[in-house]
Amino acid sequence: MNHLKTFTIGMAFAMCGVAALAEDFTTPVTSEFNVDDLTWTGGLGKAYDMRWDAILVDGKVAVCGAGAFLDPTTRRATVELLRNASVILDGKVVMKNLTYFATYKKGQDIDKATANCRLTAAAPKSNDSQVELDISGSARF
Repeated sequence: MNHLKTFTIGMAFAMCGVAALAEDFTTPVTSEFNVDDLTWTGGLGKAYDMRWDAILVDGKVAVCGAGAFLDPTTRRATVELLRNASVILDGKVVMKNLTYFATYKKGQDIDKATANCRLTAAAPKSNDSQVELDISGSARF
């Protein structure tokens, strides 16, 4: 399963009013967040509903996310997908592992949730920089 999401930095980046951070932090999910999901092929269907966004903090990219596992049958394999996921800035991997995303119960309104955020050491090269999540893999059920 390949999963790639791209958006342009610049106006899409929110300026976060958080002081320089070395640790994870939280932020409310807003309408600026990308609405996404992870879906397994082979009849298993949608396994994970998520919201994510990339923001600038002191000139560095932070990736924020929240999600809900939708099926206990696929949860373990979906966690592995998130663990092996990459954040790509302008074609370069700048972070791996999205298991820090906040986890909510199936049916909770993620659009009104709080997302966990992790700061990268990477700065965008320009206002046209792109951030992508590469979430891909396979599993046996």
